[in-house]
Amino acid sequence: MGIVLALGLAAALYPQLLAVVVVILTRPSPRPLLWACYLAAVSVSVGCGTAVLLAFRSRSTVLGSTSHRLGGTTYLVLGALVLMLAGFGVTRRGRELLGRDPLPREREPDHRDATGRLRRVKLRAGEALKRGSLPVAVGVGALLGLPGPFDLLAIGHMARGRYSTIALVGLIAVFNVAKFVLIELPIVSYLVDPDGTAAHVDCFSTWMRANKIAIISAVVAVFGLVLVGRGISRLG
Repeated sequence: MGIVLALGLAAALYPQLLAVVVVILTRPSPRPLLWACYLAAVSVSVGCGTAVLLAFRSRSTVLGSTSHRLGGTTYLVLGALVLMLAGFGVTRRGRELLGRDPLPREREPDHRDATGRLRRVKLRAGEALKRGSLPVAVGVGALLGLPGPFDLLAIGHMARGRYSTIALVGLIAVFNVAKFVLIELPIVSYLVDPDGTAAHVDCFSTWMRANKIAIISAVVAVFGLVLVGRGISRLG
């Protein structure tokens, strides 16, 4: 469960998810937007994750490998690559690349080619979300729920393990709770203390924008250390 939880937390700090949460929290009425985005994201994430997991298990393979137990060297190599990625995130170039706003405020791009049309759609979706559009919040949540690299790593771990159906359901739930914790925390906070939460939203948004790259790098580094530790333990 520890690996699945760590992967879920790493997925939670994906830059696009952070940007969407920050945008929603700065809207005049963020609560319905949070719920719409969260329910759509969880529905898509659980549905897609379950489908991929069932496909892996039915073929008894995981990403082309029939091995149920990776060797220590493989874990060490993966851990080293993850640590290198975390180190890149704290460099100047890494901060420049990862720190770009996924919902930028800029003039509309040229729509004469496919790339320009795609950027135009993303720009309009971002602006609609900033205006507080519930349908757009649902659409953005659905996009956030699509499996990413950390989802596939978690699904691969589940498929390789000899887990019962009940255990797999629990692992999927743990992963998704961790993955969307940045949406869940403000939802719970608004339920417990609406006035106090609203008063702290601006500070939270400012802090998140200033530190999101460092937070992502820290979580990725922890995951890399976990992989290295598992690799060392399997060399013995």
